[in-house]
Amino acid sequence: MSTTPSDAEPEARPRMSRRNLTLVIAGLAVVVAGIAWYAFGIAKEDVRWKDVGFSVASPTAIDVTYEVYLYSDKDADCTLRALNTRFTEVGVATQHVSRADGAQQRLTTSIVTTEEATTAQVQYCVPVD
Repeated sequence: MSTTPSDAEPEARPRMSRRNLTLVIAGLAVVVAGIAWYAFGIAKEDVRWKDVGFSVASPTAIDVTYEVYLYSDKDADCTLRALNTRFTEVGVATQHVSRADGAQQRLTTSIVTTEEATTAQVQYCVPVD
């Protein structure tokens, strides 16, 4: 039994036009360029940090453990904050991180709180001269 062109199955999906293919390739190029720009921007940071954990010491204090990575010869000041169950800030502390103690440091800082905190974290670290 032979098939005639009218009996042949239609193509499963339509072919993409040259214009649409060009737009898809241009869009992908823009996305890759944006990701590269973001990655290179982060790579130039002088200081980075990573939260490790926290421990509620009492209803008016919480200890936060974190790591700081210094990528320049500058010291850094890190601001830490404690939050309650409603994510309201209930305590703040600032910790000075000295480059003389090493480029990578694990620190634990105690934050005095106005009420019991349920979490604590590094809000930001900035290099200081």
